[in-house]
Amino acid sequence: MLPFRLDYVIERTLQATNPASGRYQRRMIKELAGVRLPEQKAREVWSSILEHKWYLSERLNRDVGLRTAAVDYLDNIAPPLVPHRMRRDTLPPRLPMMRPLMARD
Repeated sequence: MLPFRLDYVIERTLQATNPASGRYQRRMIKELAGVRLPEQKAREVWSSILEHKWYLSERLNRDVGLRTAAVDYLDNIAPPLVPHRMRRDTLPPRLPMMRPLMARD
């Protein structure tokens, strides 16, 4: 006996793989380009990625694939999607008080 209804599993699977849902596009963008987006933004960007894939494929006379199109679009075409943040493993910029003292004659 199954601890859950099969209808529930089928419904959840269809929702997760529905190309019209924001979850599907969000997951695909994350898997293809490593970028996490909110569902609404993923829906907007996904159509642009598909259009960019077509454009690149036409320019190069070959199929470039979704991964190439997604990475190229997000790196080179789309405006920055997240504000620039300083990496945590880098030092902060030097403040005036951190500069070495000047030697006086």
